[in-house]
Amino acid sequence: MRFSHFITCVFAVSLLSADATALETAPLRYDVKSQPGAFVPYAASHPTTEANPRITRILFSIHSSDFDALQYYKNAQQAASRVRGALNQTLIVAPQFYEQNVIPGAITDGLLFWRSSPYRGSSRSANGPDAKAISLSAYAVVDEWLERLVDSGNFPNVREIVLVGHSAGGQFVQRYAMVGKYQHEMIQFRYVVSAPSSYAYPSAERYNVSKRSFLIPDETTVEQCPGYNHWGYGLEKPYGYFADVDSQAIVESYAKKRVFYLCGENDADPNDGSLGKSCGAMMQGAHRLQRMLVFQSFLDFKYGKRITRFHKFAVVPKVGHYGFGTMTSSAGLQALFGPVR
Repeated sequence: MRFSHFITCVFAVSLLSADATALETAPLRYDVKSQPGAFVPYAASHPTTEANPRITRILFSIHSSDFDALQYYKNAQQAASRVRGALNQTLIVAPQFYEQNVIPGAITDGLLFWRSSPYRGSSRSANGPDAKAISLSAYAVVDEWLERLVDSGNFPNVREIVLVGHSAGGQFVQRYAMVGKYQHEMIQFRYVVSAPSSYAYPSAERYNVSKRSFLIPDETTVEQCPGYNHWGYGLEKPYGYFADVDSQAIVESYAKKRVFYLCGENDADPNDGSLGKSCGAMMQGAHRLQRMLVFQSFLDFKYGKRITRFHKFAVVPKVGHYGFGTMTSSAGLQALFGPVR
């Protein structure tokens, strides 16, 4: 199976990171304009309300299912520190999209959280200690947030927006790349998808091992796994955030998004505790590395060789399921900060 030529080689990296600590809420508050009184915690490398003409890149680093926004802020910061000039030129933002049952301590007034996984863009959200129900997707929060940063005038020289996520964060970024709504004609977007447990496929075919091809699953398979192509794994039964968007338009626009996919060569454990094992996920492969490689082949099948212009894949040597390792690898740095051809 081929690998992308977007890097000429990938080097092993040091696997040093901060010691694991108890989950902490990020120190800053993004006040959601569309939901007055609601806020999302976040960490940032530069003040977002002050003018800074040095900033040329806005980078959102999306946490894993550990909801560890501060760790993914540090990962992005460490990655930027390895590229000359990147720390001064990059506004790093690490939002914290909580699920209700993981919030440490008491829920404060206005804290926005989700009743189901925010990684697929669910609108089942609430805020505050009384869990006031609202309808808002984390994807809509990202749309609004990016637009406000760009339109604020504080960063007049921004030319690029990068979204990166690892594991569940990788699921967030891959799905947001497919259906996210915010675009700007003067700004280039790139999406860095690191080791997600599953992918949203733009059509219903899946790899058939016996036929060694991508085919619509047979009737028996669909009966056994009727949700294999529902949103999260495919485009059927879309969530409210993008239910009004034509599915064919999504399919065509995804081919033109600039997406980089990363996975460690040792991220190949079919028994990993955080690996999705639903039938829909298992139809994509046995483990994360295989699922990425199968998805790469699927994109070739679906779109032809034109897809390789914008969608790039790399396997990171000597790295397992480790966000710091993939983000600070040679491939990760190229995906995050490298020149775009």
